[in-house]
Amino acid sequence: MSPENLANIILGVLGVVLQLVFRYVPKVQVWYSGQANKGLWMLIFVALTGAAYFGLSCTPYAAELGVSLSCDQASLFTLLRALFIMASSNQLTYLYTRGR
Repeated sequence: MSPENLANIILGVLGVVLQLVFRYVPKVQVWYSGQANKGLWMLIFVALTGAAYFGLSCTPYAAELGVSLSCDQASLFTLLRALFIMASSNQLTYLYTRGR
């Protein structure tokens, strides 16, 4: 599996987990349900998660943590594509769990 595919899978799963946390963790759910711009807040959290993942790739601990991206421009564009996947998986999870 290439680093690009692994980054896409990891961030896709993180998008699902992020939406599930905001849906089912009681304190987070109460805060999130009171927000007027839920989509904007979720996009901010998706971007922060992607930035943290890329930031980890620039540390000496990336290999120990299993971060497969390198700290260069090509990996940044790979991450931007993966962020689109993460945001998409996040919104699909929202749509599938919306009726509950």
